[in-house]
Amino acid sequence: MTRRTAVKWLHWLSFALLLYFFVDEPEIGGPGLGILRAAELEFHAGMGLILALLTLVWYLIYKKGGPLGRPGPKLPAWGKKAHGYLNNGLYFALPVMVATGGLAGLVADFPVRGFGVIPLNIPALGWEQLHDAAEEVHELAFDGLTILIIAHAAFHIWRHIRLRDNALRIMSPKALHRYL
Repeated sequence: MTRRTAVKWLHWLSFALLLYFFVDEPEIGGPGLGILRAAELEFHAGMGLILALLTLVWYLIYKKGGPLGRPGPKLPAWGKKAHGYLNNGLYFALPVMVATGGLAGLVADFPVRGFGVIPLNIPALGWEQLHDAAEEVHELAFDGLTILIIAHAAFHIWRHIRLRDNALRIMSPKALHRYL
């Protein structure tokens, strides 16, 4: 598998996971955790572990070779700056969002198990106020990441349509190229 192919897989797997988190956010509030809410939280925590692993792989690839996407020759000067800010911003924002979610789970005053199996905290050490604050910071980090992802996608769609530089083909599987 080439580096480019691996990055395409990482790109779309990360997007699919973040789309899951956007669509299915567990609600934890209220007295106690009901069985359905607890199962949803366990699945959410497990998916968070998978995203944490993908984030680690992204980070290692970034540290080894720098940002993968280079600004194209057709981009104006402001576009090259925007390209750098958007791509590097994602390399920063994704780990922050994952870390804040991990912190919220770690300081929870109830058991948190990824997929109902992997223990992620010791409930006796939890602190409800710290958990609530960490959860709020995690939600803000996720909202910021969502805005950055939308800006990133809009920028590359603009490049593909306006500049006709095939920006979408670069990160899409070859089977989709005929539609782009």
